[in-house]
Amino acid sequence: MNPTDDLPQLGSSPVDPAALAEAGVALEQLLSSLGLQLDPYTDTADVPADGWRVLRQADGAAFVGAPDPAREGMWFAGQGYPATPERGLHLHDEPIPLRPSPAERRAGLVMRWPSIVAADETATDFAVDIVNTGTERWMPTGDDFQTMGAFTRARDESYSFGYMLSGTPAAVPLEPGDYARVAVGLSRDIWHELEPGTVWLHAHSPGLGLNSGPLEVELTRERIELGRARTPRRDSRRGRAATRRMLTERIAAARAARAARPSLVAIAEVVADAESDAEIVERLAALLGCPADDASRIYHSPLSHLGPNEHGRMAAAIAQHEATLAELDRPVPSGEGSPPHLAD
Repeated sequence: MNPTDDLPQLGSSPVDPAALAEAGVALEQLLSSLGLQLDPYTDTADVPADGWRVLRQADGAAFVGAPDPAREGMWFAGQGYPATPERGLHLHDEPIPLRPSPAERRAGLVMRWPSIVAADETATDFAVDIVNTGTERWMPTGDDFQTMGAFTRARDESYSFGYMLSGTPAAVPLEPGDYARVAVGLSRDIWHELEPGTVWLHAHSPGLGLNSGPLEVELTRERIELGRARTPRRDSRRGRAATRRMLTERIAAARAARAARPSLVAIAEVVADAESDAEIVERLAALLGCPADDASRIYHSPLSHLGPNEHGRMAAAIAQHEATLAELDRPVPSGEGSPPHLAD
């Protein structure tokens, strides 16, 4: 059960309904109460001066918002990190809509397996119907019909999956009795993990929190081979290696920029005085007492990475990248943090 299923949302972020009803305070008062300061990317002229309140705190972040005085139901919002060294707060200059909770938004909708899918004993692609069983027209509120699938060996076995929000199919209005048939997304490698026998397919729409009943699927060797032929297996080792290289470089670049900030003025003088990129890198390495690779990273990093409010964000980014690197080498239990899978 999703603990935020009954909470309203600003965009896709759950918020405390009691906080929405508060009067709110001036932006300066909110910053003071949280011990935060605005980051350099926020222009106070673009956001309301009053009406601010903390809408939810989770995972070390404070999600804040203020109603748009010009448009009912729209809110300006932002996120701050009180636990980071720089304690910065970033506010978005465009308002976002306040939406009902996922539980409210999916009211009247159910998922059902089409008979044509259930009867096809050779299918390797699946679809599910999202049906309006209510008595009123169902209207989307910024929703999508993205649907993911997971196989389990037992009918009532728990399952989990990972997914990415990319090119998701937009939800459409449905009159009572209408339905939309949508594809069920499966992991590209799932057919290479399956063995002959009876399994159960579960469908889930993450945005709306809709779930189907399990569909019994009989897997023959021929069906599995067909699925494998249609989805050649990716080289996961190559993908992990590329991800590891990318994260390692990002960590190195962030650490170099953090270490270089106290010497920002001297760095600028070197850049202004040198006659070539190679000379800049060589002189920066000597100035900072760092390897040439780090000097090159500093020289080629955006100037904003040396700014005062970037320090805390980089610390958080480094911690996140290091955690991701650790996860790459950790044996993952079936389904945890992975694409749709066959549960053990």
